[in-house]
Amino acid sequence: MPLLRLFVPLTLVLALACDKPTPGTPALTPPPAAIPSDEPPAPEPAPAAAAAPQEPAIAPATPEPAPAEVAAAPSGPRKVLVLGDSLAATGFGAMLEKRLDEHPDIECFRKAKSATGLARPDFYDWESEAKKAVDQRKPDLVVIIMGGNDGQDLTSKTGKGKRVAWKSDGWNDAYKARVADFLSEISADGRKVLWLGLPRTGTTSFEQKLTTIREVQSQALADFGTAGVYLDTTPFITTDAGELIDSATIGKRKAQALREEDGIHFTMAGSEFFADKVYPEVLKVLGVEDAKTEGKKPQK
Repeated sequence: MPLLRLFVPLTLVLALACDKPTPGTPALTPPPAAIPSDEPPAPEPAPAAAAAPQEPAIAPATPEPAPAEVAAAPSGPRKVLVLGDSLAATGFGAMLEKRLDEHPDIECFRKAKSATGLARPDFYDWESEAKKAVDQRKPDLVVIIMGGNDGQDLTSKTGKGKRVAWKSDGWNDAYKARVADFLSEISADGRKVLWLGLPRTGTTSFEQKLTTIREVQSQALADFGTAGVYLDTTPFITTDAGELIDSATIGKRKAQALREEDGIHFTMAGSEFFADKVYPEVLKVLGVEDAKTEGKKPQK
């Protein structure tokens, strides 16, 4: 075929033309062969390790505060021990014990002796007797009302030695130390003390003694610390004008006299009236709410 014959020589001519150097363009020289070396070839550098991805900076977490410790709920009823002189031995002490003992969460005990106090341990040693009582009952709260018989000379436990004369310069300090010793004997971890201030009376001369005794007792309780509470009972039996309340209506009964003829001791109506005033204060110190009970608890 004529066309095929013409195409083959033309292809060969073009190929030869491409092998000739272009005028003005130097011929490419092949690179020299590598020169052999006696030294071993340097190792190729290891590829750089890929950098670990950086995590975003996170502020350290603020530690959560430890939960506040919650005091364990007391197991069983709270125990109350009432200590005192004739005010605790007679109507008022009995009424207060009854009210407290009717509470479903309270168990109340009472130890009292008339005509006693802290002035005459040679007659009745309240320090040792109270110590025995708290060791036996192990109360959560001790309620105290005493001091009406303490306006006299202070004796030692044996009754011997020098006395501290009533109204002498050293009587207040000596009596305060005696109250402090008494509190020390009945104190314990977690135990509280409620000291009831002596109720006001209708006798002027006796009130002068009681004013001194109340003041010293309150100072001793202040020094005792947070475990002790001194309760001024004056507002319970006086009017807003400061006058002594002579009679009151107790429950559904008509107004009745609150004091015996001596103007010092309570009548049964007065004992109930005073106990009704003190009762909520005892609950407050115990941290117990009032409760209405339909039936009586079993006898102790």
